[in-house]
Amino acid sequence: MANEIYLTRVGMTMTEGVVAEWFVADGDPVAKGELLYRLETEKVELDVDADDSGTVKHLVGAGTTCEPGDVVGWIYAAGEEIPDALPTGEKLASDDMPVPEPSPGAQTPSTAVGATTTSSVDVATRGLGGRVLASPAARKLAEARGIALTSIKGSGPGGRIVKMDVPEPGDGTAILPAVSSTTEKRVKASPVAKRLAQQLGIDLASIIGTGPNGRITKADVEAAAADSTSATSRTGVEGPAAGTTMAVRGMRKTIAKNMYRSLQSTAQLTMDMDVRMDDAVKLRAQLISEWEVEGVRPSYTDLVVKAVAKALALHPRMNSVMGENEISLLEEIHVGIAVALDEGLVVPVIREALRCDLKSIAVEASRLAKAARGGSLGMDDMHGGTFTVSTLGMLGVDSFTPILNPPQTGILGVNRIAEGVGWEGDRPVKRSVMRLSLTWDHRVLDGEPAARFLATVRDLLEAPYRLLL
Repeated sequence: MANEIYLTRVGMTMTEGVVAEWFVADGDPVAKGELLYRLETEKVELDVDADDSGTVKHLVGAGTTCEPGDVVGWIYAAGEEIPDALPTGEKLASDDMPVPEPSPGAQTPSTAVGATTTSSVDVATRGLGGRVLASPAARKLAEARGIALTSIKGSGPGGRIVKMDVPEPGDGTAILPAVSSTTEKRVKASPVAKRLAQQLGIDLASIIGTGPNGRITKADVEAAAADSTSATSRTGVEGPAAGTTMAVRGMRKTIAKNMYRSLQSTAQLTMDMDVRMDDAVKLRAQLISEWEVEGVRPSYTDLVVKAVAKALALHPRMNSVMGENEISLLEEIHVGIAVALDEGLVVPVIREALRCDLKSIAVEASRLAKAARGGSLGMDDMHGGTFTVSTLGMLGVDSFTPILNPPQTGILGVNRIAEGVGWEGDRPVKRSVMRLSLTWDHRVLDGEPAARFLATVRDLLEAPYRLLL
C-alpha cells in the first residue's frame, strides 16, 4: 500500500513551507531513514527523512509552497504499480504545480574540470538505489567539512553514518571535489546560499562549491563576499543600493505577515521599567572569569532569560495562551531568544528554562545563536516557545516596542546598560541602569499584574545571586 509524504509541520505558528529540494528523484527508490526532501520555512531549513521504503512519486516540484500536512508525494512499496495520474481525493499544495526541469548532465568527481580529490575506498553502507545511509546531522556536518560520505564507515544502526562518525578534514578521508559551472542553469546551490548571494549581489556561477557534488553552501557565499571588495566596504552603506527594488519573499514575507497578524489579532501594550544592574555587572564578570576555562561566557541576555523563567513561574498568566473562550496556563516554561539574521529574524527556544541553571542557559543560548546564523537549527530548536526575549541593547537602544510572537502572551525587550545617577543618602553615586520593555496581550492580563511580573524580573536582576539558586 502506498504511503503519503506529508509536508512536515515545524512549530505551532507555521502556516506554509517550501519543498526546496527533492533528494530522491521521481521514480527512484528510497530506504526508510534516508533523506527525502529539504523543507524551507520562514524560520528554519531542515532535511526530512523517509518514513518508509519504496519508490518515490512526486506530487509537487521543487520550489512549491505548501501548507503543513499537505501531501507532497507518495512512497510505493516494492511491486506496486505507480499510477501516471495523481491519487484521487488528495489535496494538492498548488493549483499550478511546477514541473522540475531535468538536471543537466553532471560531471562525476573523476571527470570534473580542475577537480582534485583524495583517493579512498568506498566503505559506506548503502540503501535502495545506492544512496549512502546517513543521518541528516551527519550529512550536514560532512558537507560543512567537505568530506565525502562514501569514505566514512558508519557506526549507527545498520551501518548508518551518524554525526560522531564524521571526521575532521585532513585525516585521510576523501575530500569532495569542487565542481565549477559554466552556465547559470548548471549552478547547484542550497536555498540559503541562493538567497544570500542575491542579497549580496554575488554571481553564483563565479563560486566554486564545497558541498556534495560541488553544491554551493552558505559558507561558500560568505567566503566569496569576504574575498571580494564589495560596495559596502567601499561606501559604508549596508544592504542593497538606493533606487533598487527588493522582492518580498521567503523569510521576509512570512515575518511581514506574522507581525501584521500579531498586531491585528491581539491587544498589545508596552511598559518600561529601569533596573539597577551594578550587581549583575559584577556577577557576570565573576562568572566569565570562573567559567572561562570551560569556554562559557554568559551574556546579560542569559541573566535576563533566567530571571524571566523564575518570574513566569511566579506569574503564570504571563505564561499562557489565549483561546476562543478560555486562557490556558502552561506548565512548561520555554523561553525563546530572538536572533537577527541577514534575511530576517528567528526565535530558537531554550527549553525548560526554569530547570536549567545559569551556565546551562549560557551554553544553550550560544549554541542556538551559532546554529541560527549557520542555518543549522533543527525542528526541536524552533517550536514550543511560551515567552520571548528580544535584545537590542548591543546596538545602543534605550527603549523599543517588541511585537508579540503569537500565541504567546508576552515578550520582553532588553535595552542597553547605560550610566545613570542614584542617591545614597545625600550623596549622588554612579549607577549602571538597564531599561526593560515588556509587551503583553491586554486580553489576557491587565496592567497591574503585568507590572508585577516586570517588577519581579527587575528584583531578580538587582539581586542576581538569586539566579544561581
